[in-house]
Amino acid sequence: MGKKTIAGGLARLMSEGKVPKSLAAKAILALDLPPLRLLKKPGFWHERLDSALVAAAENGKIFFVSRMHDRPEEIPITSIHATELLQRLILAGKIQCIGTSTPATLTKLQADGHWLAEYFEPIEVAPANEETTISVLHGIKEVYEAFHNVSYTADAIAHAVLCAIKYIKRGCLPGAAVDVLDEAGAAAQLRQGSLPAEVVEVQKRLGFIVQRMEASIANHEFEKARFYSDEERKERDNLRKLHEKYKRDDNPALNVHPEDIERAVSKLVGMPIEAIRSRTGNPEDSSPISD
Repeated sequence: MGKKTIAGGLARLMSEGKVPKSLAAKAILALDLPPLRLLKKPGFWHERLDSALVAAAENGKIFFVSRMHDRPEEIPITSIHATELLQRLILAGKIQCIGTSTPATLTKLQADGHWLAEYFEPIEVAPANEETTISVLHGIKEVYEAFHNVSYTADAIAHAVLCAIKYIKRGCLPGAAVDVLDEAGAAAQLRQGSLPAEVVEVQKRLGFIVQRMEASIANHEFEKARFYSDEERKERDNLRKLHEKYKRDDNPALNVHPEDIERAVSKLVGMPIEAIRSRTGNPEDSSPISD
């Protein structure tokens, strides 16, 4: 649904100074800790972890925890989860925190009188609608075009959203439509033939670097972001040289059409492509189709 993306977008607005003065000097820090095992002196470690988090908060950090309600059952009693680590500090008003959960879980937490329901203000994030999702895909398509060496037509993007609405039952928009777009790009590339191993390796490294750079920007770790930005330029230069080596630039990027989208959906959901075509009708008609 894009809850993490919203937190990242807020962090970006903060870095650009496009926020109220109360947030201008702050930064969002994603807290993605594995369960911490406290085998010895649990009180000793609690105090030091508390001190570290309070110090970060005093320096303007707002913590972000995805799926804050989770505490996997397999975590041993000698371990603590990130949520438990933050609880005392949140209750004492010493730190600020943004968390994500689901409507069903929030309802249960409220019914149980859980502290998370009492101390957090819920903000509902609805799935993106069709129009917004199309806009999102147009905004990110260049990343997938560069990765798969393809070009997505406007019809393909609209059809990806339509098919995601109708057939992809797991997840929500825009994520489900992004999955369709990615799979269609990969499928189109396979039609052209297998990529050289060197090209595949560089593409993998490039994708990893871009992810790390975006995470660094979201966490206001600008030194890391600059490092990854330099690495991205190097890998893109390597990719360009490999394209020249294998004469891939002689072959323009493949256009991804609505029929490629249908092939991708067929693979993702295990439905015959003929059935998808008969139910979606004209690919240029991007309005949802009812059963």
